[in-house]
Amino acid sequence: MATARDVAERARTSTATVSYVFNNGPRPVAAATRQRVLEAAAELDYKPNAVARALSAGRSFSLGLLIPQVRNPFFGTLTEHLENVARAHGYLLLIGDSAGDPAQESAHIGSFIERKVDGVVLVSLLAEPAIRRFSSAGVPVVALHPVPDGVTVSTLSIDYVAAAEAAVDHLLSHGYKTLAVLTGPEDSPGTAQHRAGVERALQAHPKTTVRYHAGPVSRFAARDAVQAWFQQKQPPRAVYCATDEQAFGVLFAAWDAGLRVPEDVAVMGVDGTDECAVTIPPLASVRQPVEEIARRAVDVLLAAPDREAARVVLDYELVPRTSCGC
Repeated sequence: MATARDVAERARTSTATVSYVFNNGPRPVAAATRQRVLEAAAELDYKPNAVARALSAGRSFSLGLLIPQVRNPFFGTLTEHLENVARAHGYLLLIGDSAGDPAQESAHIGSFIERKVDGVVLVSLLAEPAIRRFSSAGVPVVALHPVPDGVTVSTLSIDYVAAAEAAVDHLLSHGYKTLAVLTGPEDSPGTAQHRAGVERALQAHPKTTVRYHAGPVSRFAARDAVQAWFQQKQPPRAVYCATDEQAFGVLFAAWDAGLRVPEDVAVMGVDGTDECAVTIPPLASVRQPVEEIARRAVDVLLAAPDREAARVVLDYELVPRTSCGC
């Protein structure tokens, strides 16, 4: 088995330089030298010892991802992109699925801290307690949702207020006069912002009546939430969902109730997952730039540790499709 000394000899450099290349520091290495080291390592099939590398660099070369439900297509796609970006930087991505359970989320937080991950991409059920625990342990965090005022942590997300306003305004521009709104739980990150965006949109449509439902972000919970509405003599003419995952359940519930989409009820989601293009009918949605989110989240976590908390607001795209009436 090849060693760092073997690589150094073939690359005509020192073992320290080999270490700097594979640990991305702490000292810079000239591009030509780095290339020689990488070529020598490839020729010798050299694999650095992960434990030794971590001890030498004072890092675990692992990142954590904490999400509320891995079955949600948006989080599945996010995980895929994050894993690709982390691997390109020489990091392992550890995935914690809270499955909608705060106790499980808390256990994952403890595991990430115990394993000394070098940073965490956070989509939390209850943002403030999670951020506080990571902060106390000195673990850098980038949250992919709004955080409470006074919480100092990097955030990376679209403007949920503006996105909700744009989506609801587009729905109501079709002339719909009754609206139903499905969000996550009342105390979950993003719910207040979605409702604020809906209320802003309603200012331009004062004759519209609205009803709200806050509940688990699940297609099954969404289906159950709207079933009674869809059995009424006059069901809501349009439904805005804070996630595509919930919108999928609404589409099923409409079909199950014998309602046509969009002729009887229009539906709009948020996230813009690929699955929206193959629902029946195709689902209108607000697309999040998930690949950019993954790339920039890792960049934020691997930046200098003394860097100030970043507040990054990304662009979104309203994608009209058949389900909204377009």
